[in-house]
Amino acid sequence: MNRKLSIFALVAALLLVLLCGSVALAADDPLKVSMGLETNQFSEPKEITVSISVSNVGESDMPGPVTLYYPSGKQVEEFGSPTLSVGTSKNWSGKWKVTQAELDAGRITFKIKYSIYNDEGELVNKTKNFSKKIIYAGAAPELTVNRTIKPTTAQKDQEVTVTYELENTGTVEITGVTIKENSGISSKSGAVEKIAVGEKESYTFTTKMGKKDLTSAATISYKAGGKTYTQKVESATIKYGEVKLSATLTADKKGGAPGETVKLTLKLKNSGTVDFTNVTVTDENLGEVFTGVTVEAGKTETLEKDLTITETQDLQFTVIAEDVTGEPVETATGRVNVIATDPTQQIVLALETTADRSAVYEIPGNVRFTITVRNESAVDVSNIRIRAVDTVINTFDTIPAGESRTFTREMAISMPGIFQFSASCQDQLGQTLTFVSNSLQITLEQPTPEPTEAPIVTPPAPQYQSVPESYEELPASRKLPEWTDQVETIADQAKYILGGITALLFLLLLIGFIRRGIKKSQSNKAMDHLEGANYRDYGTQPKRNRRSVIQSGSDGKEPAAPEQELEENTSQDGELMAETLKRLYNEDGSETAAEEAPAAEEAQGEDPMDATVKAVSETLNASDAARRRRNG
Repeated sequence: MNRKLSIFALVAALLLVLLCGSVALAADDPLKVSMGLETNQFSEPKEITVSISVSNVGESDMPGPVTLYYPSGKQVEEFGSPTLSVGTSKNWSGKWKVTQAELDAGRITFKIKYSIYNDEGELVNKTKNFSKKIIYAGAAPELTVNRTIKPTTAQKDQEVTVTYELENTGTVEITGVTIKENSGISSKSGAVEKIAVGEKESYTFTTKMGKKDLTSAATISYKAGGKTYTQKVESATIKYGEVKLSATLTADKKGGAPGETVKLTLKLKNSGTVDFTNVTVTDENLGEVFTGVTVEAGKTETLEKDLTITETQDLQFTVIAEDVTGEPVETATGRVNVIATDPTQQIVLALETTADRSAVYEIPGNVRFTITVRNESAVDVSNIRIRAVDTVINTFDTIPAGESRTFTREMAISMPGIFQFSASCQDQLGQTLTFVSNSLQITLEQPTPEPTEAPIVTPPAPQYQSVPESYEELPASRKLPEWTDQVETIADQAKYILGGITALLFLLLLIGFIRRGIKKSQSNKAMDHLEGANYRDYGTQPKRNRRSVIQSGSDGKEPAAPEQELEENTSQDGELMAETLKRLYNEDGSETAAEEAPAAEEAQGEDPMDATVKAVSETLNASDAARRRRNG
């Protein structure tokens, strides 16, 4: 008994010593640290939010800065390096991705570094680690797969879709999902990047039916918790057959901002010989679209539906009908993708048009239009085309958000009416958007006549009536003979020919008058020489072929010469006069010595007066012959 009491006392004393030591250590450490985690249960490595608070619970201010460090050893920059005074604290909240090693260890550990004085008064550096326990449940991935085939029976070249809906029903995120379909459906594998816990993702394969059945079968692989998992989807047959009911789905645009409307058009064609009744059209997203529709044999039924855009979605209508035997017939449309665009990127343009007149007074008439284009969007709009009906009248490369552009065009309008302009551009989906301006009425009016002055009245002129002669009026339909046109043509030509002949005759007459004047002038010169013979002194031989001095015929101072000398002088005078006349009329001086010699010899044997007359006559004849030769 005493031994047991002794052992108990010894253990109690030891515990008391340890307690006192821990109290002393606590008293020596002035910093208190607390840490909180977003969650302490983990099935895989993931990022969480960590909150840490460091307080100075000592009796004095900290002598140096306090720094915080991640479990990786990197300093937390956002915490800084505060110097904590007594009773103050520093808080920090940030992200940390829990590692697999921390999951295996079951705790997350941060640390702080600071400086304090020891019992000897020395400043020493200390490091303090602090941890938070976590619970690692282990990776428990679970992937639920749903496959949808539309249609289950298809004819040649009809579109067939195989859609896989993947849902993460486990406790760990799934990544790197790969779907490998049968080669008859697709030769390429589908891929999904990741699926969060509780989330769904889908992937669709699209193909066309050939001339035989198609088989769908898939192998799906993914990763979770650092491991790779594989899951298979059983085979399903898509039958090949002739379907008398076909369905086609179209949309009037690719998409738009949330709140805008897209018009969907469904065409149901019955190529058989019997009616299809109780036609029901459904969609995975829209639910029941049309019901109770009948498509008669050989006809096509068109159905329309306005869809308000809320989000991006793929639409594929499933059509189920009954034939006359009550057997169900199923078909499906192709997929139509409707895209919801960012509303902040929506384009809005406003057009305002004015004209310099509201009426024209003739057609075509000129009107000057002024057009203002205002960009009311939150984004810049590029490649804007302004049109008048189908004609582009101006283009703007870009109009910044909130700005406007104005231009003027003068146009010749071909008719009165209502005039309106439009602006077109493309949105982020490549669709053409059109915005119209206000309308302007242009009318055609008659011009206002100018005021006229009062007419001046004048008395009427006397009226005379003449008695027409008797004639036969030519009927308006009667035509002249064709030969009259030919006569008129010949007369016109003859007119020009006679004019030319008249001009030529006038020219020849003018030349004749000129030649007659020249001859008359030469004849006068000859007569002057002949008449001057009674007053000239031919008794002296001319010196150097010059004329003798003229002597007065009435001066009788000189003695008379003998008769023989007079005859010789007369002969010489005749020869001299002949020579003078030759020089005067023979302008080209081309008489040869052979022509002059016989004339001189013959003159010596004749009477002096006869010789003179003969010489003059020959000279005149020779001169006339020379002129004829020159005139050719």
